Amino acid sequence: MTKRPDAMLVTLLLVVVSFVAARAQDGFPVRPIHVVNPYSVGSVADVFGRIVTQHMAGQWNASIIMESKSGANGSIAAEDVARAEPDGYTWLLVTAYFTTSPSLNLVMRWDPVRDFTPVGMICRAPNVFIVPTSLPVKNVAEFIALAKAKPGFLNYGHPGKGSTGHLGFELFKRLAGIDVNPIGYRGYPQMTADIASGLLNSSFFSTNQALALMQTGSIRILATIGDGRSKYFPDVPTMAEQGFAAAQVTPWFGIVVPSKTPQAVVDKISKALEAAVAASEVREKLDLAGCTAKSAPLGEFAAIIKSDIALWAKVVKDAGIPAD
Repeated sequence: MTKRPDAMLVTLLLVVVSFVAARAQDGFPVRPIHVVNPYSVGSVADVFGRIVTQHMAGQWNASIIMESKSGANGSIAAEDVARAEPDGYTWLLVTAYFTTSPSLNLVMRWDPVRDFTPVGMICRAPNVFIVPTSLPVKNVAEFIALAKAKPGFLNYGHPGKGSTGHLGFELFKRLAGIDVNPIGYRGYPQMTADIASGLLNSSFFSTNQALALMQTGSIRILATIGDGRSKYFPDVPTMAEQGFAAAQVTPWFGIVVPSKTPQAVVDKISKALEAAVAASEVREKLDLAGCTAKSAPLGEFAAIIKSDIALWAKVVKDAGIPAD
């Protein structure tokens, strides 16, 4: 006779817990949200993330805190967020590392598909293909011709293994059938000095970084790498216009949360992100910072992530890049 009240009590407790959980989701957010940035404070990812999350915080009249956890090309931050409570109060800022890491790491304690739910994209940051003015080429065809005439003579710089500056150039090399030696750096500052001096023969740079170098007259832009011509360099043809549409890979930035985060919470975050990305003041700030606001919510963003994982896995395999 004692089992029946116990069963009723358990049922009542489940109802109460469900009700409390539902109310918590309805009122989300009720405490500060933490966004983990896998790069240093002041990095482009940090800048883009702050622009968007400040608008989202304003929508909710809530606090959104950016935290930097750099190291291991994003894996430290990703592993930390993957293990966080899936309640919507911990987000991860993601970019290229999120889709290249599975192909470049022998041991990885997180998985971009299994451990995360995509919320949406923030923006896309078009790159440009640059060379020092001392290199006697004026377009992609001439660069390829020189590389084929002198196999292994030319080099290119990239800001780190697995970056789009690295794998994007490797993709271009494969499509063009050329041998150009990669030189890895810890970031763009050192690359900037070396390409300006001619020590580096080529690289994929962000639009903002290229603008600064163009003012010194030390570089030439061979192509823009984006959906269309850059408003800053309207006379420079895209990679697609020069016969390399498949090399038109543009870095993106977005937000994911731990898997098993309640769908109602994911939807609420996604809706606020979409509103931020659509806001004119946000779009203007992102544009000035070098990133074009781009909407890609939920399922669309998930498809982009899966597609990029497959793309970079093939590039890594074809280029023979060893995993660490």
